[in-house]
Amino acid sequence: MAISRRDFARLLGASALGAGLVPSFRRAGAQGATAPVRFLAIRTPHGTDRDYWIPRNPDGSEPDADAPLRGLMFAYENSMLDPLAPWADQVTILDGLDTQVVKEGTRGGLRTAHGHNEQGTLLTGAQAPANREGFFDGHPSLDFFLHGRFGAPALITASVQPTGSWKCMSYDDGGRPRPPEHDPRSVFRVVFPSDFAPPDPEEPVGDFTAGEQAIDAFGAARLERLRARLRGSEREKIDAHLAAMSALTPGGGMPPGTTASCTTRGTDVPSRDGRIDDWSEVREVTRVHAQVIAQAFACGRSRCATLQILNDFPNFYTDVPGVRTSGIRARYGDTFRFHENLVHDYWSARGSEQETLRVGYATGQRWAAGHFAAVLEELEAMPDPFDPAGGSILDNTVVFWHNEFGHDGHDRQETRHPTVIAGGGGRVLRLGRYLRLRNINSSERVPHNRLLVSLCHAVGLTDIDHFGDRDLVDDPAYRGPLAPLMA
Repeated sequence: MAISRRDFARLLGASALGAGLVPSFRRAGAQGATAPVRFLAIRTPHGTDRDYWIPRNPDGSEPDADAPLRGLMFAYENSMLDPLAPWADQVTILDGLDTQVVKEGTRGGLRTAHGHNEQGTLLTGAQAPANREGFFDGHPSLDFFLHGRFGAPALITASVQPTGSWKCMSYDDGGRPRPPEHDPRSVFRVVFPSDFAPPDPEEPVGDFTAGEQAIDAFGAARLERLRARLRGSEREKIDAHLAAMSALTPGGGMPPGTTASCTTRGTDVPSRDGRIDDWSEVREVTRVHAQVIAQAFACGRSRCATLQILNDFPNFYTDVPGVRTSGIRARYGDTFRFHENLVHDYWSARGSEQETLRVGYATGQRWAAGHFAAVLEELEAMPDPFDPAGGSILDNTVVFWHNEFGHDGHDRQETRHPTVIAGGGGRVLRLGRYLRLRNINSSERVPHNRLLVSLCHAVGLTDIDHFGDRDLVDDPAYRGPLAPLMA
């Protein structure tokens, strides 16, 4: 019997590196209940050449603006997304998304360009600081915001290799960077205290949902009566409180009547640390981080996470097989480094020179796409104990993969950001599609803030109509979800 690459990955993905991380579960689900939706943002470095990042029609031409991925070609010369072909039904590729917010310059102390130091805008949706030190002035990142609404015990902030505060993904409610943990053992400890123990599977599980709902309904009724007597800002405060409480009650959290327990204990720390000595170990450490995240989601210990898979330093991309071609060796010699040489020079090169650089560039970015595919494998290998339908953690996690910057010359990369949405967004988001959001060669721009709103809707927060910079809250170009992405 033939077995697909994806099915093979599902069978082996979680077992190869850390069988001790894979919990077993008992399930008891309420009829008609759905699993909670989690959120995971993933970032990889070095930008991209959009023309070799998109999938294509079988004849090599560009697809229509809205096309099913199943009919498109991922593998062609110098393509970058070949590893995602087995996942065509569970990903959507967005083409033509821009961090236009960095160009607005609506107040002092801002930098109106997107480069390495401005990558924090991707999850904050805010304009970037002029001092380039990673402070986003009262603008939290999406993961931090969602964590506050969900109320789960832990917010996971992880990275494969250490990173500086000015290249963080996660920012608190003051806009201050939250440095990630690069050692999977440390990430595990943030989620699972040393004294954490799973429930005894033989112990009867009491369902207190009805009593909790009665108490909640009584309190909500009193607040509604108070709300009816108020006007203006005081009434708005009550509305905000009711919305926040709704997000924390069973309807906004774990499904009522659903219980699950994992066998993981706080002493089951991963054996793999975060040290990476060469390029061949990056995928391994990425998988262990993904396993910890999947386990935390499955055990109800977290609902939001960020995972940064390398940044421009260290240069593991340099030694990936196929990057250092004979043409690149002839140009740079033995001192060649992927970022400082190839990435910096690519956009100023022309003709055959750029073609020579493109081979190495595409190889490195195809390697990065393989890291993302590995994360999807680990999420899908983990059963979701809160899903009555028997789905996986991937089925119930909205995954947002993006690059530190987009298409164009170094430190001028605020347009055409490579973006993939994967996993559990199918309840609200259209998956299995290639979506071109605008005329790629025009001056038209689609602010990525609208994607951040779409992601809020995908996890159930449909009251959110703007996410990002405070100065643009009333600008219609920055409001509402991305219509082509919404189911």
